[in-house]
Amino acid sequence: MSSETDVVNVALRLIGAKTIVSLTDGSDNASVVEDIYSETRDDLLSSHPWNFAIKRVQLARISTAPAFEFDYAYALPSDWIRTVSVHDNDAGHGTVLYRSEQVAGQKAIVSSSDSVYLRYVSMVTDTNLMPPDFRRALALLLARDLSIPLTSSNTMYEQFTRESARALTRARSSDGMGSFPELRPRGSWASSRAGFKRDDFLSD
Repeated sequence: MSSETDVVNVALRLIGAKTIVSLTDGSDNASVVEDIYSETRDDLLSSHPWNFAIKRVQLARISTAPAFEFDYAYALPSDWIRTVSVHDNDAGHGTVLYRSEQVAGQKAIVSSSDSVYLRYVSMVTDTNLMPPDFRRALALLLARDLSIPLTSSNTMYEQFTRESARALTRARSSDGMGSFPELRPRGSWASSRAGFKRDDFLSD
């Protein structure tokens, strides 16, 4: 079992700082950590379509329609971090034209589709749902971000910038092994480039 405090204490030990009892224990270190923890975690979640954080949902249409261009607005989930794909059917086939915007004070998807199905990265707060290599990357990012306020060490900051980048690469690689590669839509730039033939650019 792991907790937010466990992840934070790994970071604090890495920089040689005193560990904490909880993010709200009132100590100086806990106050600094509390200021940055959620932001660092959510930034890491938004950096990649992590399999463990992906959810699927049919969005509910809100009463306020976009002022122009699109016909409908659909409220995004409260735990939305990043959109992975948007579809107009529950089979998840194809994609639809959409934008992520603010509508009537809500985060929303605007689209002209009658129904919208969303695959998205969610805000995961339970560290037990995070794979070990993700937690390691998070701890190293926290060590980087805590090194200046708690140790005033630029050298340490640079060290953990490098180490967190390597850990993030490893975590993304491991995460990529957890799902079958998603096929590109027919006619996409990637599939066209892969099928490039020299004769395509030669006139008769």
